[in-house]
Amino acid sequence: MTFKDYFSKTFETSDNHHIPSLKTHYYRCRKDDVSNAVFKVLKDFKAIVRDYNEERGEIVCDAADFSGIITITAVTFTEIACDIKVLTYNFLPTAKGKKVIEKFYSDLDKLVPLKGLGLHASF
Repeated sequence: MTFKDYFSKTFETSDNHHIPSLKTHYYRCRKDDVSNAVFKVLKDFKAIVRDYNEERGEIVCDAADFSGIITITAVTFTEIACDIKVLTYNFLPTAKGKKVIEKFYSDLDKLVPLKGLGLHASF
């Protein structure tokens, strides 16, 4: 993590992310299973779902100290990608968004079978 990342309020996952813990997670199950697991994790975070666009696979949520957008994409019928973008509200961010994403992925990995990280990265 770079010095600039430490003071960032916004963190987003991707296949090519330079921070290994912020690479896109791929799951081996159906899209509905991942969606249900995401809603369960959001409930544990005490987050309020503001919008859910099932067609695009986007879930917009708000919690006490962050806002987030979770995107669930079906790569194949049984390979689902989950990306997260988090904006924190802290005065001194201290990479809080990175910690939120890591905790979210950790909880989600316990509920659905993880296939891999950053599987479709192109360098």
